[in-house]
Order: sequence, then structure tokens, then C-alpha cells
Amino acid sequence: MSNRDEYAANRFQKGVPDFPVKDCPAALRYYLDVLGFRKDFDDAVLGFDHTMFCGVSRGECALTLNEHGHEERSPSGMSCNVDDVDLLHDEYRARGVQVTQPPKDMPWGQRSVHFVDPDGNSLVFAASIKK
Repeated sequence: MSNRDEYAANRFQKGVPDFPVKDCPAALRYYLDVLGFRKDFDDAVLGFDHTMFCGVSRGECALTLNEHGHEERSPSGMSCNVDDVDLLHDEYRARGVQVTQPPKDMPWGQRSVHFVDPDGNSLVFAASIKK
């Protein structure tokens, strides 16, 4: 079997980045109330005093917030495609989200904007440049 055949035998699906956070309930509130994500699941079924791991999404953009071992991990990052980078920039700026790079046209045909969450995790959103 060639490498190409071997690789084709196992289809990859959507990746979900894991963001280290110092306080999962606080991070969850931020993602829900400020960034407009929804909670998909949490680890409450395991009997912790407070949530230490949860999944959030907005549209098809999904990630996990993980308090377990956060002190040994560096902040993480992710990028998602959106319909309108400038609209998202305006929405997030109005909610006080820290912008690390305002909307900018990139030479590869995308417009992107960069934000950072309170734990230092990087969020990059991009859209194809409209011609």
C-alpha cells in the first residue's frame, strides 16, 4: 500500500483546539457572554466542585477550555473562517475584547483579525477577500 493509499484510509475530521485556562468557570462565562459561543458540554458529571473542562462552539468553530494542568502549558491558538471579519471586529471591540491585530488584508487572499482571551489564548478569524 502506498503512503497516499494509507493516508486515504483514515479520513480526518474537524480539529478542536484545547485552550489552557486558569479558571474554567470564568473562561466559560467569557466565551459565552463576551465572545458569543455556546456551551456544548462540561465535566460536571464527574463530580468536581466546579467545571474544569468544557467544550464551546460558535457555528462550526469549536474548542475546549481546560483547567487541568494549565500551569504547565503555554497559551494556545486557533483560527476560524467567518463570513465578515470587519463585522466580528466591531462586535468584539464593542464588548471589550483585546484586539492584537485589527482587520488586515493578507497577501494570500484573506482578510484576518486577531484577538486574545484573558488567558492569553490567540483567536484568529479570517474571510476570503471580496472582489
